[in-house]
Amino acid sequence: MAPVKGVLLAHTDFPLYVVRALDERHFLVAGGGGQAKTGIANAIEIYKINSNQNGVISTNICRHETDIRAIMNCATFYDGRHHHLATGEDEFCHLYAVKYKVISQSSDKAEKQDGVRLRKPENDLKQKTDSNSNTKQLTFLIEDTGKVVTDFSPDGGFQKCVRFSSLMTHMATGGADGHLRFWKYPELEKVWDTEGHKQEIDDLDISPDGSKIVTISRDKNGCVWNTSNGKKVTDLIWNYSTSQPYRFKACKYGLIEGKRDKCNIYTVNIPVTRSAKSVCYISLWDSSKFSLKKTASAGTEVISAFAVSNDGIYLGVGSISGSVSVYISFSLQRLYHVQEAHSIFVTSVDFLPCSEAARAVTGNQDFNLLSVSADNTIRLHQCPERSTIHPVWLILALIFIIFAMFYVMSELGL
Repeated sequence: MAPVKGVLLAHTDFPLYVVRALDERHFLVAGGGGQAKTGIANAIEIYKINSNQNGVISTNICRHETDIRAIMNCATFYDGRHHHLATGEDEFCHLYAVKYKVISQSSDKAEKQDGVRLRKPENDLKQKTDSNSNTKQLTFLIEDTGKVVTDFSPDGGFQKCVRFSSLMTHMATGGADGHLRFWKYPELEKVWDTEGHKQEIDDLDISPDGSKIVTISRDKNGCVWNTSNGKKVTDLIWNYSTSQPYRFKACKYGLIEGKRDKCNIYTVNIPVTRSAKSVCYISLWDSSKFSLKKTASAGTEVISAFAVSNDGIYLGVGSISGSVSVYISFSLQRLYHVQEAHSIFVTSVDFLPCSEAARAVTGNQDFNLLSVSADNTIRLHQCPERSTIHPVWLILALIFIIFAMFYVMSELGL
């Protein structure tokens, strides 16, 4: 039986604000205490997922300190060789190269290379390379590759969100000043800058084809922008009938049936003024007409984190009360829920990729959702693969029913 609150993968020494899956077996977390002189670190850590007789476990294999700035938001992509990471650290967008690295080290020692602590390798990773029992370990090297100011709020800039385009040639940033900025990557040359909203941009996403950007803001508005020139395409009109005012909290594109040329838009709407009976909503939008297709209640817990699985099948949700849920994207029905998985608000959720390589580690699961919180914990949420009936059995059952009907009719003389 799965743990009541999900699998506790790790407990860090700093509050966590982001989690991103790098591949089927590795994920990244980041956060920190910021500039306050409390002794709390600001760092990026990478973990590897393994399995043993007790289930799924994780091992910290890499750590990179980020000086006095805590990472509050991020985006990643993989170029076929290594991962690229863009982070929000106050008014800056910092860029990092996250490179796979195989190291050789003595089986009874851990090394420190390029400022990164390399943990002692696990037994299942050990490979003898010579008579001195040297081992090889897969780790990561995190290199700072540049930064740019992306927010110019008069009372202190703060980048709220960042996304890479699907072709990895551009990135979009949104911040507290309400401006949407589009950058050439990796040159960090600004392509265009538009005052998209009157208040801070809480979230944004770029369409799979790279032609549109959707943004949502504390000014209660959702907008769609053309990436070629920064001009507004349309507003997102959330016309669901409610008895109180609502605002957008999150927005994400999600593939339909895993096809790159078909996608939906998903949004989260929360009440402007909280109350014990106020309901939050998840909505599905047509990405070509930008019209509302379906809205479903997500309960009274205020949503604080939102993610869509890579194949577009599942929606992951975290709340300010620490609960974690998973919804089926096309029906918006809740499939999984854990009450107070974390002791305080969930800051980020992300799905591990679904593949045979992932199943070899995590087992036959419908999904594997990572959640992190400012309570310094990382948890893994899983749902066992739902059993399916083979079509052959359905055909045989149908034949049996028809045969039984004819038999009964013949016995009755009909």
